[in-house]
Amino acid sequence: MSIRVMAEKDSLANKYAADAPNGTLHSSDPGTAGNATGEISGGSPAYARKAISWSTASGTGVVTGSPTFDVASGTTVTFAGVAASSTATTNDLKDSVAVTSQAFASQGTYLVTYTYTQT
Repeated sequence: MSIRVMAEKDSLANKYAADAPNGTLHSSDPGTAGNATGEISGGSPAYARKAISWSTASGTGVVTGSPTFDVASGTTVTFAGVAASSTATTNDLKDSVAVTSQAFASQGTYLVTYTYTQT
């Protein structure tokens, strides 16, 4: 069943953003257990989780945010995630999604546009 009341859609979308304030990148599927399996590392500047400046859902049921990550040479990014913590901790990964695989032959950056839509 879809939620019909827009205020409730907005409330749930905004809660998603509040529960997942940090973005992650992975070289393999992190799965559904909530652990940051396959989270990338290394580089100069070094990879780190990035805070997501989520928009506020207001009459749309949608929140978005677009952090840019540093990625080390020799890394292939295949998944992006959202997490509760700014550093990897057990069971803090809230969600993840497969992205178009990108291999980095040299140090680079990777922009992720996160979008959560409450229906």
